[in-house]
Amino acid sequence: MISYLKKQTKILTAMTRGIILMRTTTQLTSYSNLIHKGDHIIGVYPNKEIELDLAFEFLKDGLQRNETVMLVTEALSKTEIRKKMKTIFKVDVDKLEAENDIIIKTTKEWYFPDGSFTANKIRDQWSNLIDYSNKNGRNNLRVFEDTSSFFKHGFVRELVHYESELGQKFIFQNTAICGYLYEEIDTLTLKQFRTLQECHNLVWF
Repeated sequence: MISYLKKQTKILTAMTRGIILMRTTTQLTSYSNLIHKGDHIIGVYPNKEIELDLAFEFLKDGLQRNETVMLVTEALSKTEIRKKMKTIFKVDVDKLEAENDIIIKTTKEWYFPDGSFTANKIRDQWSNLIDYSNKNGRNNLRVFEDTSSFFKHGFVRELVHYESELGQKFIFQNTAICGYLYEEIDTLTLKQFRTLQECHNLVWF
């Protein structure tokens, strides 16, 4: 599947319904106007370094738009994440985190704290968080979700089903990138891959 992704650009184009976002941070600045509230975006990356670089730039753009931003990952410790955010965002990260304008969660904390994954429970969490964000004066919730832990903990089938239920556009006020590595995409069945194609309206690779 890795070679499939690299070589079959027509498939990638179909995956985006005609729009492809590139993977360099300088290009993100140029393409940020293509990102809108409600977009359900898939990011496919060759490694964690590139994935997280783009995650921080994506979230920085959200802060500049008066959005609540949230990073869900286990690739870095929360201390490391805060340090990077302070350098990249150039804001008082501790203050904004205390006010829930910046939210940092591990995948386990947000998706399977008790060792199981329940889609309905997760949807309720998103709804409550979006309501809180709106009441806090923010006009959108912007999220970067690192999906690697789903692969690590054996929740791939649940992940793909959950993604499919979300659809291409969110009905509530949030924008999200779901981050995958090439090697993780490579483990999916063709049916699972096509499901991911159908439930995202943009691809970032």
